[in-house]
Amino acid sequence: MNESLDSTEDSFYSIIISPSTLSHLVLLLVNTVLIYTLMSYEISYFGINGSALFLSLAIVYLFTAIIIPWRYSEFLFKINDKGEGVFTRKYLNQALISIIPILVITSSLFLIITEIFERKNINYFMSSLFIILSIGQGLSLVFGSKIFVEKSKTRKESKNSKYDILIRIFVLIGIFTPLIWWFGYGAENVSESTIMVHMLWFLFLLIIFTIGYLIDKYTSNIREKLGNRGKIGDLLMMILIFASSWHILSAWRRSPWLVDSVDGLMFVEEGFLMILTIILAVTSMIKRGGKDGINVFGGQSAIFWGISFGYLYAGSISSLTVLSEQLTESSLLQTTAIGHLITAIVILTILPFAIMKIQHDEEEE
Repeated sequence: MNESLDSTEDSFYSIIISPSTLSHLVLLLVNTVLIYTLMSYEISYFGINGSALFLSLAIVYLFTAIIIPWRYSEFLFKINDKGEGVFTRKYLNQALISIIPILVITSSLFLIITEIFERKNINYFMSSLFIILSIGQGLSLVFGSKIFVEKSKTRKESKNSKYDILIRIFVLIGIFTPLIWWFGYGAENVSESTIMVHMLWFLFLLIIFTIGYLIDKYTSNIREKLGNRGKIGDLLMMILIFASSWHILSAWRRSPWLVDSVDGLMFVEEGFLMILTIILAVTSMIKRGGKDGINVFGGQSAIFWGISFGYLYAGSISSLTVLSEQLTESSLLQTTAIGHLITAIVILTILPFAIMKIQHDEEEE
């Protein structure tokens, strides 16, 4: 096995933006846009069978993540730029060569999958994954955020007075008020909306206010026990309350009382969340892989696991879109709303344990 990958010193930044795997990240972004477009308009055989193509790519990258620690697999899937940078003809040629094995294996697997399974069944399978992936997204947000905040050198105790709690809650409300105006009212004149719409958005603010207050109070003792790392606990709590509130907002604005069709911003949002989830998932795997010595999850393997997750996530959303057009568009709204609610619940459930783990990490050090 490649000794360089046995090292636990691989940093997040050196892996996520490494020239050696950059071609695969670019391919993920290009493929996601291209396949989704083909599926939306049912262009060509690939467009009709886009779900199978997403599934094939996800399986191939999962397999790549497993074998990448071995020496000879690096030759096939990675680029050695020798420090010359990515803006050279040589790097471009190597980048194209690095994705050829992926495309060849994916094409073969795609033909096998489409031959064995019916297109309808593949679409339903990929669509059903959205709920499972929502759980994975919640886990990634929690543990990825925890890793980032732990890099802080702050050594201060937690602030848990009533005054501090109220400040944090009103900061949360202050952040989401303009977001409601943008997403909820379409950045238009609020007075033109109905009383029902006003009541629904007021109820949303009341919900996140209540969640923020209860979580802050519930975790106050945990954060106090962190001692001089309590401030880090405060920061992690606020980030995760914001993340859960964002997912509740995403579910809320998909309510049948507020919208009856999908808009472009919803797909932009899902794309952003996909990228964020990949980054945090890769971060978590690098940390855990290095700590436990599990090479198949650490090092450069992490980026390929993240890309596999990305193809599954993008394929799930795209398949949902196709099914919603075959059934009703409200089905897409309802399914994605449920997914966002599940993510929010996962975040809020694990949040206390994540804060508690900060203390455990300090003791291990």
